[in-house]
Amino acid sequence: MSSELYHKIIDEMAEHPGITLVPFFRGESFLHPHFFEFLKYARQKGVGPIQLTSNATALTESNALKLLELGIDFVSFSLDSNDDETYREVRGFELGKVRNNVERFLRLREAMNLDRPVVQVSAVETAAARRHIEDFISYWRNRVERVRIYTEHSQGGVYGRLDTGNPSLPRRLPCKKPVTEMVIYWDGQVALCNHDWSRKEFLGNVSRQSIQEVWRGAPYREVRARHREGRCDEDPSCSGCDHWKVSYLPEGRIGRVIEGKTTVSS
Repeated sequence: MSSELYHKIIDEMAEHPGITLVPFFRGESFLHPHFFEFLKYARQKGVGPIQLTSNATALTESNALKLLELGIDFVSFSLDSNDDETYREVRGFELGKVRNNVERFLRLREAMNLDRPVVQVSAVETAAARRHIEDFISYWRNRVERVRIYTEHSQGGVYGRLDTGNPSLPRRLPCKKPVTEMVIYWDGQVALCNHDWSRKEFLGNVSRQSIQEVWRGAPYREVRARHREGRCDEDPSCSGCDHWKVSYLPEGRIGRVIEGKTTVSS
């Protein structure tokens, strides 16, 4: 994403306090050459809370210090396994190096006596990772504030099926994401949610429109009408997805959340 487009987005968000900023989508944010400048700009504008996801491969000591000094609210490190072979199969990197990056980040946060960001480590319970999930939880639960185990939802952009274990969801109900979330691709194109990998139908482009114009525009209204009227299959991004079920579960999620250590006080 260009600096010009990013600043345009943040400037508009700053007019509406309390909107969560997630500067991440299907990539590694630390690789953007202006990423920390971007975060600093959002902080200066009072945008947030700011929540970040990273695979920690580029979490050098320098990057860790920059992130800690910015004081973002939450970071989740996607690690997926505590087994070297499985991690290499799933992620393609060396587990030892990445794990050391996260543990150094935690030591730095403690040395700086900070209570932010809250740190989560996560794994997706794929067939390859499943046999090591309990070891993953055991290793991290006393090192970070939260361990998150996600149910596998898709592979390579192709949707699978979520087993909610809840038989009271027999039919398709409206998804809440069209009224709670917006994804902006690097070029300003807008998508519905984090599962909308490659938007087929045009919703808007914030490089040419304001966020509010897109949010209130006719394409978005049509998507919401489809959900209200049970016509979700007309949307290619929604037809094969059943993540809508999450909104109707008492806990509001599928998978597991394991609470870990208590955040240090500043």
